[in-house]
Amino acid sequence: MKLDHMQVAVRPMPTVQAIDLGTMMARHWFEPLWQIWVKMSLPFFILLFLLPMLGKLFFADNLAEMGLLGELIHSDWFVEVLFLLFWWLKPIYEKPMVSWMGQALFDSALSKPTPTRQASIQSVIKTGRSLKHGIKPDAGKLLLRHRISTQRQLMLPILQLERPSNEQFKARLNVLQRGQGGGVGWQTIVLVHIESFFALGMLLFLVALIPFSLLESEMFFSVSELVENWAELAFGILYFIGASLIAPFFVAVCFAVYLTKRCLLEGWDVELVFKQLTKRYQQSLNKTSNLMQITPNPSTSSSLSQSSTQTEQPVTKMGQGL
Repeated sequence: MKLDHMQVAVRPMPTVQAIDLGTMMARHWFEPLWQIWVKMSLPFFILLFLLPMLGKLFFADNLAEMGLLGELIHSDWFVEVLFLLFWWLKPIYEKPMVSWMGQALFDSALSKPTPTRQASIQSVIKTGRSLKHGIKPDAGKLLLRHRISTQRQLMLPILQLERPSNEQFKARLNVLQRGQGGGVGWQTIVLVHIESFFALGMLLFLVALIPFSLLESEMFFSVSELVENWAELAFGILYFIGASLIAPFFVAVCFAVYLTKRCLLEGWDVELVFKQLTKRYQQSLNKTSNLMQITPNPSTSSSLSQSSTQTEQPVTKMGQGL
């Protein structure tokens, strides 16, 4: 690991400062992280929520001809279960984000909108969509045993970057969780509430834009049976937008906490200081050697003076003869 190539000034710090560092990282890398989350989650959102909801709204009369599937879609609970399943699979959407940040941490070219960055984004998305290399590995830990854990985001860097065994994972997680003071857990709780409040607030805002005259009209009461379905569709879309905006902060903050914990445990800051001192010593040594090459050698100057005196003696004798 080339710590001197790291693009983030990582040092041992409290969890609160690490959360601030993660927020700055999310703001700096917001666009690529947002792209990765949207491109990973959008197919699941369309399949698990949008298509069943649109079928329930526009093809309600034809659902009876579809048999059991039509009855399930037309039921009041089936779409909610599918939406819950979409929410439950969120760790799958977040895994490629951690992989990309691990690359961007040591590559300055990924911090700018270049073809190299776009290629890296497509690469991690392709790997994340792969069942063998992206979805299946660590699915039991992220989707079953630790899905509801408030420390789940701290597990992603361990699983994605270190690839530990089960025993190593437990030991590593216990070590990284020490001394946090509940910072990661409270950060997770706050961001989860922000996602829901964003969707609910935007939905209420859209409802407030409806004129009162329309709410009191007979046409509104004639379609009141569909209002609940439209509100459910609007809430799902708004939640997807809110989750996509929060996801970069959700992942980057815990990634920063992970980095600062590793820096404290493995002494990255000490290693960086020694590398800086070694670099300065090499630079001063190179300057000294260059000066030694420019300064004339005393033995060479003495030999030049002797040769000049020897050439002057015949000239003086010739002058006396004349």
